[in-house]
Amino acid sequence: MLTFETHGQEINRLHLLAHQTASDAIEYAKTAGMLLLEVKKGMKHGKFLLWVRDNAQVSLRQAQRYMAVAQGKTIPIRRLIEKSDTVSHLNMETECSEGVWVKGVWEPEPGFMYLFNDDTGAYWVTPSSERAESFHVCKHYNGEKISSKDFYWRYTIFAFVDDPDLTSEFYIGTRWPLTLRSGVAGVLESYGLKDLKESLQMGSKWVDGSERPFCEPPKSNWYWDSEKPEGYGLFQVLENKGYLNANGAITFLG
Repeated sequence: MLTFETHGQEINRLHLLAHQTASDAIEYAKTAGMLLLEVKKGMKHGKFLLWVRDNAQVSLRQAQRYMAVAQGKTIPIRRLIEKSDTVSHLNMETECSEGVWVKGVWEPEPGFMYLFNDDTGAYWVTPSSERAESFHVCKHYNGEKISSKDFYWRYTIFAFVDDPDLTSEFYIGTRWPLTLRSGVAGVLESYGLKDLKESLQMGSKWVDGSERPFCEPPKSNWYWDSEKPEGYGLFQVLENKGYLNANGAITFLG
């Protein structure tokens, strides 16, 4: 059985070198990416991200960058040497969680982030830094684009993904953090997640949380491909001017 223990040590060494020597960052990143791709190829489906979390001193996003370089994609050097994209920046600790089941409904624990993965995409549940014990939910996926026709425009964001760090083509996520933890499972299921128990890949402590959902695309990539209901335009203006709070309520007019 392959363990890849030495791969983890070498990836960590190359990661440090890439940050210390900017002129050689691309070569170090490429070599680290080749090792990551080798590990990924030798892992069962859904186990690679857990391996990165437990063995590499890099964030999942930085690991994606290194693999992209190894595959011949162009990544700016500044993105490869950003110290803000390390695991320590995310304050992700070794403490783990599988969430809790309350009367048959799955709920996330406060202060933890969760990753679900199945054949429909990768689903992220991340704590909000704006409201205590509230969560963002999103999905990154490939294949057929999900239509907005069965969703309420005020609470859901649809977008195209063109970030070179990511392998997904499309995105769907919450516009506002969910304040009821009991509602997270329903949102995941509405996005297409089939089996919460079997698809859970990891649950890790995330002290700081995030202001927006995981890797949310910029507003220029958002789309709504069904009929826009009455009030849509006004809502967009209020949001753009910053007149809506973290719950989507109007905070100022005039």
